[in-house]
Amino acid sequence: MSPSIADLLEQTNRELAGTDARVYRRVGEHLKRTGAALQSLQDAEKNESAATKALLGQGSFLQQSVANLKRLCKENGIKGYTRLQKKALAEMLELHGVTPPPPPLESFTKKQLIALVRQLLALP
Repeated sequence: MSPSIADLLEQTNRELAGTDARVYRRVGEHLKRTGAALQSLQDAEKNESAATKALLGQGSFLQQSVANLKRLCKENGIKGYTRLQKKALAEMLELHGVTPPPPPLESFTKKQLIALVRQLLALP
């Protein structure tokens, strides 16, 4: 007795469903591994960024250029900064709770830059 068309269709559907489930499981596992790898890369970047900022020290808004202060205002959604001078821009950024970036490298003395390079070379 040969199987009916309905039986063949049902068997084929079961095989396809099993194949799809295996594929979806593999894709899911791959996405989890990829997500974990991306997260570890982002964590490493954050740690490196924090270490770099710690190396450069705490910055001050007054050490930054007016263009940089205006860029910070724009990035933080602060309005009404375009005509302000440096001191007023710094005060506005402080009022909005923006943390000052590290001082620009141009503001360091030769001795300070040499010390920074030595610290960088000593990092693991």
